[in-house]
Amino acid sequence: MIFRALDPSGDWTFGKGKNNYVKDQAALRLDILTKLKSWKGDCFFDDEAGVDYNSYLDRNTKEFLDLNIKQVILRTENVLRVIGFTSAIDEDRKYSATVTIVTVYGQTNVII
Repeated sequence: MIFRALDPSGDWTFGKGKNNYVKDQAALRLDILTKLKSWKGDCFFDDEAGVDYNSYLDRNTKEFLDLNIKQVILRTENVLRVIGFTSAIDEDRKYSATVTIVTVYGQTNVII
């Protein structure tokens, strides 16, 4: 798997030729993070892609958001299973999660 590298603000990188791409585990991690930043219904060629954030922005819906995030991760090519998942919502209602997954490249963590 090959994926264009992203800069710290999440934009594609350019100007370094092949160094603007990452492979294998790093590429898969970027693929997952990109999918998790996508809102369901925003992709013109796949209305089901992304996370259904609009349905889970209310109070007491964290468990449903957790489940939807796990589903998006598990539907990602080369992801075999989720073996660890912790999430929290802070006092400002900012959501964060750490997911441990097993992929065809080995085990890795994805921090959301």
